[in-house]
Amino acid sequence: MNSVQYDTGSAVEESQRLFLIHYDNHPVDLRKLVSTISAEGKTCILWNLARGFMLDHHSKRYPLSDERCDSGLSNPKEAIKFIINKAQNEVYYVLEDFHHLIGQEESIHPDVGEIRSMVKEMGRSLTERKEKVFFLVPSSYQLPEEMIPFFHLPPGAKKTTKGYLGKFGLLLTESNFIQRSKPVIGAEAQIERVIQILSQMETNNPLLVGHPGVGKSAVVEGFAKALFEGDVPAHLKGRMLYLVSLNGLVAGTKYRGEFEERLEGLMEEVLQNKEKIIVFIDEIHTLLNAGSAEGAIGAGDALKPVLARGDFPCIGATTFEGAEHLFLDRALGRRFKKVIIKEPSADETFRILKGISVRFEKHHSLKIEDRALMSAVYLSRKHLPDEYLPGKAIALLDAAAAYCRMKGKELVKEEDIALEIEKMQAS
Repeated sequence: MNSVQYDTGSAVEESQRLFLIHYDNHPVDLRKLVSTISAEGKTCILWNLARGFMLDHHSKRYPLSDERCDSGLSNPKEAIKFIINKAQNEVYYVLEDFHHLIGQEESIHPDVGEIRSMVKEMGRSLTERKEKVFFLVPSSYQLPEEMIPFFHLPPGAKKTTKGYLGKFGLLLTESNFIQRSKPVIGAEAQIERVIQILSQMETNNPLLVGHPGVGKSAVVEGFAKALFEGDVPAHLKGRMLYLVSLNGLVAGTKYRGEFEERLEGLMEEVLQNKEKIIVFIDEIHTLLNAGSAEGAIGAGDALKPVLARGDFPCIGATTFEGAEHLFLDRALGRRFKKVIIKEPSADETFRILKGISVRFEKHHSLKIEDRALMSAVYLSRKHLPDEYLPGKAIALLDAAAAYCRMKGKELVKEEDIALEIEKMQAS
């Protein structure tokens, strides 16, 4: 956001009081927005999930003191009710974090439907009032289509449905995804290697290679967390990491040209934002065949030129067999640098299970004893020879915990793991 601006002229509905404001650098652009509001002689009240309402006064933030504003109202639904119920003609509100709450087109937030309805009601309630409400969101964020009529969009923003990345991708550097992700244990070296390859001038697309279940996705999730927290070199800070589904790109295409149209749209979106976006494609060897039926150009052929120019920042993941297939195409293979993800040892797997067990305990509302973790490692290693650690041990532990929860148990013991492996072998 080069300069904070919002449209208030005759080209927009003056009755609309909700404004969507994009930011590139959050602290800098927030200060610009607050300064713009202050220059108009308005009182600026800010809100975020962590601190609730705050009053901005000479660039300092103070908790808002109001008899109807209990403890800052960090609950978003209560914050919306406060704005609706308290008319303050000389006040402009700046709301952060709402892109996590009203979501993109689909959202996992449990209250997303209710919060969207409340935001719409707020928009309707303010039409005869003087307040304005600014929603500060990342520059990549696109409103759900149902919300667009209630907002002034940033100048030049397209009033369309979400883009190709939104349709066929999942944003991994988004707060909700990071919070849901399991802790990444023992993958520090691989994450560092990914960062190093992405920083190279040439051959700067990492390719994670390993057997199914060894933790390729965990490396990507760990890298996403590093990006989210800013624990990366300066040139990578602020980047967004998208998981792109090639199956989604191909699914539902019936006529020649549909796949190409989707692929070209996605590529164009990435090319326009190549300094801000990194794409992760799992099972990337399918690039060689996707969309190539009936004479159509394959995704691999379409992507090779932009990969060669360094215009399509990409992380791939595949198996050893998939990598062998990919590298048969020498031109495509030259675009990637391998990062081998080895199967962890039994001791390493135990440490991984120990690190993520808290998440399983919270999800299943029970406790897991260490001997059960050890049993999951050794029994899966002994009885599931065609699968790989840590994936098979994690799956065994999850299944045993689910069964214990179903039976009303409060503790997962090693005998529960043994029972589960017996059921797996019998099925």
